[in-house]
Amino acid sequence: MTRPPLEFDAFEGAPPAQYVGDPIWKTRMFRMAAFLASRCAGDVARLGPRASLQVTQQFVRAVASIEANIAEGYSRTGTADQARFYAYALGSVREALAWIDALGDAEWTPRAPYLDLLVQIRRQLLTALRRMRMASAEMQKGRHQGRPIPYPHRKS
Repeated sequence: MTRPPLEFDAFEGAPPAQYVGDPIWKTRMFRMAAFLASRCAGDVARLGPRASLQVTQQFVRAVASIEANIAEGYSRTGTADQARFYAYALGSVREALAWIDALGDAEWTPRAPYLDLLVQIRRQLLTALRRMRMASAEMQKGRHQGRPIPYPHRKS
């Protein structure tokens, strides 16, 4: 498999074959996550002995998990299900950021692009989750508007 170019813009303009025609490709945070996941293992391999194998493996897993959870959440029809997977993806973004920090001052050329894209994904996930929660609250509020809330009767 050929790795995508280091530039996100080039990757974004030419989706991998498996995503051609898939509506998920319209979701920018997914495109960013897919870009990072497709490059991550090869990029951290260049660190060699300058970084712990355990740290780099955890970092690769966290980055891959972001793409997987956004994809799974996107495919869910219920807001609660979608929000749950987006929250998992958010946790993986934060974990990936922590692992980058754990790399310490090991010289790693793509550090800045990874940080930039991870922060953008985090921001988009937070916005999506906020909107989902607001929509869910509005729906809950609207269900009982104008009608008394039914309470189960106790059996004596």
